[in-house]
Order: sequence, then C-alpha cells, then structure tokens
Amino acid sequence: MTQSYSINQKNGKEEIINLALGYQVSQVLFAAVHLDIFNLLDRGASESTAIANALQSDRNSVRRLLNVLVDLGLLEYSDHTYRTTPAASRYLVKGRSGYLGNIVQHSSNLWQFWDGLEQQVKTGCAKEPEQEFLNAFPRRLKEYLAAMHDSAASQSDSIADALAIGGFRNMLDIGCGPGTYAIAFAERNPNLTATLIDLEPNLVYAREHITKSSARERIRTCTCQVLEDTIPGSGYDLVFISHLIHIYSEDEVRQIFAKAWDVLAPSGTMVVHDYVLSEPGQGRLRASLFDLTMLVGTPRGRCYTIHEVRTMLMALGAQTIREISIDQGSSLVVGEKQCSEKK
Repeated sequence: MTQSYSINQKNGKEEIINLALGYQVSQVLFAAVHLDIFNLLDRGASESTAIANALQSDRNSVRRLLNVLVDLGLLEYSDHTYRTTPAASRYLVKGRSGYLGNIVQHSSNLWQFWDGLEQQVKTGCAKEPEQEFLNAFPRRLKEYLAAMHDSAASQSDSIADALAIGGFRNMLDIGCGPGTYAIAFAERNPNLTATLIDLEPNLVYAREHITKSSARERIRTCTCQVLEDTIPGSGYDLVFISHLIHIYSEDEVRQIFAKAWDVLAPSGTMVVHDYVLSEPGQGRLRASLFDLTMLVGTPRGRCYTIHEVRTMLMALGAQTIREISIDQGSSLVVGEKQCSEKK
C-alpha cells in the first residue's frame, strides 16, 4: 500500500500540519455524506441557497461547507453554482457501482472510539462505548455490514483472480458477514457450492444478498459461533476466512484455524484475508491504522503479522504458504493442506 501520509524528511512542515488538520477533513466528508449533498447535486448544478433550502439548513453555513468540498476536489464551482466532480459522482452517489458512502458512514461511527487515543495507549484498554452508541446497535450493525459489502464488492474480482476461483468446488466462508465474497465467487464459478457461517444477526443481511443472486441455489447459511459450535460439513476444498481474526486473541485464532483445518479436504486450500502487518516502514499504513482501530474499539483484537499467521498455519501442517497483496491495504495468506495438482 502506498503511504499517502508519508512525511517528506527534508521539509515535512506542510505534511505535519496536514496531519494535524486531518480530522477536520474527515468531519467535512462525514457531514457531506450525512447531509446527502452528493446525491442532491447529482441531479444537477445548484446555487448554495437552493442547496441550503433543500437541506433545510443555515444558508451561510452550507455555503462554507460547500467551499471546503470544492477545495478538496469533491465539488466544482462556476457561475455561482456547485456540481459534483467525476470522482464524487462515481463514489459518493448512492446506487453507483463503487459507492463508498457506506464505508464513510462506518468510519464516522468509529470516530468516538478514537477520541482520547492517548489514554487508551497508556492503559492498553479499549474505550467503553457510550450508552447511546449501544442503544443504536441494530442500526450500526446494518451500517457496518453495508460498508463491509461495499468493500468486499470492490475486492471480490481481484481476490477471485488471485485464488483462481474456477478450480474450487466446495467452499466454506467462516464469519461471512454480508456474504459478498462467497456470492461473487459462486457467480463466477457455476460449479462452486458455498456454505456461509456466522452469527444469526449477520446472516439476516447475508440472506438478503443471497436471494438476489443467480447462484442462490448453491449457497447455504448456517448459524455458528465458530469458537463454541461445531462447524457444519467437511471436505471443503476452500476455507475462506475474511476480516475475522483481528477481533480475536492469539489463542482464539489458533482455535479457529484448527477447527477450519479439520473440515478442510486433504488437498484443500485455506485462505486468510485480513490486514496483515510486517516490519514497520514497509508501506502498510492501512494495516497499522487498522491495528490501532482494534486497540480503541475491541477488548482483545489486533492485527497479526505475516510471520504469526504463517507460523500458525505451518503448525497445522500447511505447505506452500504465500502472501498475496490485495487493494485497500489487505492481504491474502494462502496455505495448502498438501500440494494439489490442480493448483
């Protein structure tokens, strides 16, 4: 991953100031998405007064917000009117392929956990969520799963290509969330059947996506708490574990891997998809930031290093372990139960 915030060591003054002001930029983006500004302007260019009236908001304040969005390159301004830029139109207007608004919303939901980071670093303890946050859990879960769906949708093709998904027949998706990856894989491979396991609240949303899929007859869901319950089925030639291990302790990850390994076919492939750390300075800013997100937002979660994941898989007998970098800063760690002629 490119370190977009990397400091110019010869003259880093401007970059450091930009880092200090970064939270302001985030809040501007959050506000614009919450106010639905990009969807409003996608209907056509408009003056600030008309925009403020449509938002039922203070005219002067709206104008000032719009001007910042212009300077950020998200809006254009000419002849006293504002319009979306191509990037904003593509990624911040609902219904467009590649829509990122749900991911922005989820990032906004995490904001309060980052407030007072220094105290959490001192204590090593996550911040206790406020009662209002807990009361809104059903809504926030839906927003989280929507964000995960959008993120997965943007990565599913590259992951399918990296895994040569056409060579698999029987897939298990552990902690499937909205089910996006398994659905995409099954749609690309007409010979693939998929079993999706997760907690029931997550599966409610996964089933909504499955019913809309052309591969729905080949996809089943099973409620399963992976640490406590028996994993349904066996003989899977692909076990896929995406963005799951970072919420668990090391001992728990070992347990999950062992249970997954037990249901993997003799010549099967186990894939761990997550933010994977390496030595500092290796261009994994997204992973190291996500590692801090786990510190502030989970009781025991963290990101694991490629060495740790590789060591756990090797302890199970995995062979030809390899790491494949995926966009958005994540990686696949792929282990074979034994060498397979099809690979």
